[in-house]
Amino acid sequence: MKLRMQITKEKDIRFISHLEYVRTIERAIRRAKLPAAYSEGFNPHLKFSLASALGVGVVSLAEFVEIELAEPMEAEAAVQKMAAALPRGIRILAADVAATNAPALMASAGGADYSVTLPYTGAYVEPVTAFNEAESVIYAKAAPKLRNKVKEIDVKFYIPQVTASCEGDLLTLTFSCRITPNGSMKAVDLLKTLNQHFGMEMPVEKADITRLDLYRVIADGGRLPMLEAMYTAEQ
Repeated sequence: MKLRMQITKEKDIRFISHLEYVRTIERAIRRAKLPAAYSEGFNPHLKFSLASALGVGVVSLAEFVEIELAEPMEAEAAVQKMAAALPRGIRILAADVAATNAPALMASAGGADYSVTLPYTGAYVEPVTAFNEAESVIYAKAAPKLRNKVKEIDVKFYIPQVTASCEGDLLTLTFSCRITPNGSMKAVDLLKTLNQHFGMEMPVEKADITRLDLYRVIADGGRLPMLEAMYTAEQ
């Protein structure tokens, strides 16, 4: 069976790398003494994975870890063991169990919701409206591994609409971002796009970025949660 959990990456650990985050979770699994399954071979390792990698500096309320267990275990009991083993900055929000042969969560993610807050006092209504009305917006991103060192991304394919609001000198942008087998788009690249193509001058380095949700997308464009949420933690 597989134990699947929705976990957080909170502000006090947002600058650790994805690899460090994965290693932290692996250590917690070992400390919790879950009956985790191991791969075979000369260098066996725990069978677990995260649904979608998160950029350094980004806070998340919707990280998903999937652990293959060698023997059945109640979701609530497993969550209690893991919660006691996780360090500050990572909480478990929900959990469920699935069959060992169930599709991997990593392959199920189809989209994510984000909120970005940063100091800004310039015009934002017209630039955001222009972005929303555009059919296509091409962003050229540095790609050292490619021959021409540049990768062109149609931002609108990944982020069709952006909602903006301002309170005092803080601007908040919210949007949904598509996730595909070939990749996705970082929130920081959206900010750079708005600066470069729509005349905004946002201090990208001061942005507080939060992933609010991660979800599956069905054929008609509707959303489904990543988990069945058999267990939901008290908030």
